[in-house]
Amino acid sequence: MTLVGRLREVWRDLAPEDLRRRAQPLLAPLLEAHVRRQARRPHGADGAAGGPLRIVGYFSGSHGIAASAQLAARAFAALGVPVEQVDVAGAALTWSPSGPPPTPASAWIFHLNPPELLAALGQMGPARLVGPRYGYWAWELPRAPAAWLKDGALVDEIWAPSRYVGRALAGARAPVRVVPHPLFLEDYDSVRPAPRGADFQAVSLFDFNSSAARKNPAGAITAFARAFGDDGSAKLVLKTQNGGRFPAALNALRTGAPANVEIIDGVWPYEQVKALIAGSDVLISLHRAEGFGLTPAEALALGTPVLATDWSGVKDFLDSEVAVMIPAGRAPVEDPQGIYAGQSWAEPDLDQAAAGLAALRSDPQRRAVLAAAGRRRVAERLSPQAWFTTLPDAVKAAAMRAAQGR
Repeated sequence: MTLVGRLREVWRDLAPEDLRRRAQPLLAPLLEAHVRRQARRPHGADGAAGGPLRIVGYFSGSHGIAASAQLAARAFAALGVPVEQVDVAGAALTWSPSGPPPTPASAWIFHLNPPELLAALGQMGPARLVGPRYGYWAWELPRAPAAWLKDGALVDEIWAPSRYVGRALAGARAPVRVVPHPLFLEDYDSVRPAPRGADFQAVSLFDFNSSAARKNPAGAITAFARAFGDDGSAKLVLKTQNGGRFPAALNALRTGAPANVEIIDGVWPYEQVKALIAGSDVLISLHRAEGFGLTPAEALALGTPVLATDWSGVKDFLDSEVAVMIPAGRAPVEDPQGIYAGQSWAEPDLDQAAAGLAALRSDPQRRAVLAAAGRRRVAERLSPQAWFTTLPDAVKAAAMRAAQGR
């Protein structure tokens, strides 16, 4: 047992519980500093020790950071590359790692943002993780927090899902590489579209945990209302989740929505969500900022036209050839939920969005053209094969060795 481990046992055995609880806020910065020091020690970053490819993430989760790890693991599998999945859901900072030391890896790929990465390293024991480390980080505002830039020292390279996030991470203490999320067209080919509730149906989706202000559902409602008024033959389905955690925000949306806007809050099975998108004529994403934009990307894969804010991460795969792009100005960040603060983000032109929706409704041929172009775009830029080309050469080489059983 390490000296730190022995001191921890003495503290746990001799200090009264009340004292330990009151001391926790004071000890937390010391614990974080301890894990950071451990992580910066030499760890075989050249990959010479060999071993499997390991992806570390929240594999059992149902949110974006979990989907990131799941998609990467699937992409390797689709290319015939075996990987080991390490689920660290619920990981918490600790002075001493738990479990037996892991064997070396050709790559440790952490699909965890810096706060979650720090917790996972503390639990796993950074000094025990031999092999190069890559951190897949997503951020939504134009500049990442200063603490994130410093914590670039925890990994050998940072992967960002878009050029927008890559720019936000400029100045990090590790090189930054753009590695988009991979998608699988075969996942969407067999989706049976859900019955629509009107002649023309739009859909918009978001999670309250991701900030209603950033996702801007109120903007989607306003643009839809300006385009169609109370026309019952047009319908907007606003699918949300985790509204119960923010009842005031959910009630405000419902109070301001016209009769032809249906707001559904709840956690649905993934296939049901895809069926809703597939059964709609357009997906509305009038976001104020996106690190990547997984939902618009999935709409492309489903053959559903997209109307989106022309800003941030979506610009890597959305343009006027595959979507209706809505110009936007810039506005200071205002987030009543307190998830985001400072800096600025987009303010999409809702009149332009309304005009775009009306034009799409009146032009089924345009919708068909966008649907076909969107699926081609996914195949060209977001397929597992396209994703693999963005990886570092060392990871590609390790993947090829793993695929060949060497």
